[in-house]
Amino acid sequence: MSSQQPKPGILTLPPQHPNPPSDDFQVLAGFTNALPLPDGSYAKPPTNNAHAPTPQPSRTPTGLGAEPLNIIILGASFAGLACAHHFLDHTLPRLHQSPPAAAPRYRLVLVSPSTHFYWNLGAPRALVAPDLISQEDAFVPLEPAFHRHRGHQFSIIQGTCTAMSTEARTVTLELIGTQAQTRCSQLSKRVSAVSPAATPDLPTVPDAKTQTLPYHALILATGSAAHSDLLGLHGPHPHTLGALSACHARVAAAQNLVVCGGGPSGVETAGQLAQYLNYTGSWPWRRRAREPKRIVLFTGAARCLPGLKGQLGRKAEAMLTGLGVEVRHDVRVVEIREGFDPAGQTEVLLSDGTRVVADLYLACTGVEPNSSFVPARLRDGKGFVRGNGGTTRVDLAGERVYAVGDVAAWSRKCVGDVYGAVPVLMGNLLKDLRGFERGLASPEGGEKVMEGWEDGVFVPRRGESVLCPITRFGGVGVWKGQVIPGFLVYLLKGHDYRVCKKNLVVVNGTSPYG
Repeated sequence: MSSQQPKPGILTLPPQHPNPPSDDFQVLAGFTNALPLPDGSYAKPPTNNAHAPTPQPSRTPTGLGAEPLNIIILGASFAGLACAHHFLDHTLPRLHQSPPAAAPRYRLVLVSPSTHFYWNLGAPRALVAPDLISQEDAFVPLEPAFHRHRGHQFSIIQGTCTAMSTEARTVTLELIGTQAQTRCSQLSKRVSAVSPAATPDLPTVPDAKTQTLPYHALILATGSAAHSDLLGLHGPHPHTLGALSACHARVAAAQNLVVCGGGPSGVETAGQLAQYLNYTGSWPWRRRAREPKRIVLFTGAARCLPGLKGQLGRKAEAMLTGLGVEVRHDVRVVEIREGFDPAGQTEVLLSDGTRVVADLYLACTGVEPNSSFVPARLRDGKGFVRGNGGTTRVDLAGERVYAVGDVAAWSRKCVGDVYGAVPVLMGNLLKDLRGFERGLASPEGGEKVMEGWEDGVFVPRRGESVLCPITRFGGVGVWKGQVIPGFLVYLLKGHDYRVCKKNLVVVNGTSPYG
């Protein structure tokens, strides 16, 4: 027994000292040498005394010693990739110009349900046959596209967002695969002591399928989902790849094909099916097949392309009719019965009480926003995220939350809006992050208004731009509000559906029409 232990019967109490002030108290007060009071609390030392202790900076790490703040981008399609590359190429270098002792570090987290980008611009042609648009052109891997950013802190996580908390400033992710679970677990191990999103209640279960991440800034770029698995991603890319392969087999064997939808996707799909299935040979010796397949297009409206000028709709219908497509207006599909007979055919029930039996049914009837995880108060009646169409901020969600692309209520759901709004969004993000950094360096704390730095405002271009290839060398289209001839539609889109520009989108984050 040690001689230093007290004798039996004698109670020795350790000396009582007040607990030092917490880091949170020091941060709020702007000093670390608080004076103890008789009741054990602490008071700020007087500032009008020449002999008063000099205020010391907080011990809370705000520079290189702090955990990076998460800049989370949900979605890795056109809008999400453009934001990610812009942040790493332009925004982050400007943030690094701040003094390292005061400025926090940032980490980009890109969340996508697929490890590959799907070139859905070419889906109407890709679904016809496997040799028209190759698998390598249709699905572009994301990881190699970010190799040039290896000097920055970023992470690509495969998963979908299932919940968003504006109060805790967190997103809950349902992760796909063990690699995504491991990456997310590593990000969840430490929470920034600087970010207001830091909370001790975050789950820390390693390698869990569902995990929660705090965000310092959040960009909603989840886009929209087509009703058909062929026209857009519905989860990991092998699902869409399998749907395309199954479609190719059914197209080759089908004799009666039904396309539903009179918008650009439906008109393009019907045109591509007729052009490549019912004609043989190469121009100028192309001729109609002896036993052409029957292709019927139900527009569900009074004409084709109801969202465009009337002359374009009439021209599109004339082109489809010339290819042998039956076009029916003012009739909607009310019910689909898949595989209602042993042959695997589809029964299509129509609004006029009739029915059509098809060997293959293709739905091109619009899209729905990928916004189920967004709180209901932030969505409009159709599910799109409500926000400021000028600044792209989602003001009701709190500080540094933005929406861009198809998921935003203000968007016209076109590529032009995406690449016009991204520079504005990223400029406002830079301004907001700089304001936060100024607040960290200020004794008063809080978010600082950047005086003399006005908000960027997105102004949509006048006139729409829609390109709709129909025939082999033509189609209908309008570019910046001006109707263009068919050969320009072919040059701008129809010749290869812009797959030649896929690296501009995936690797550089720029427009496919740039």
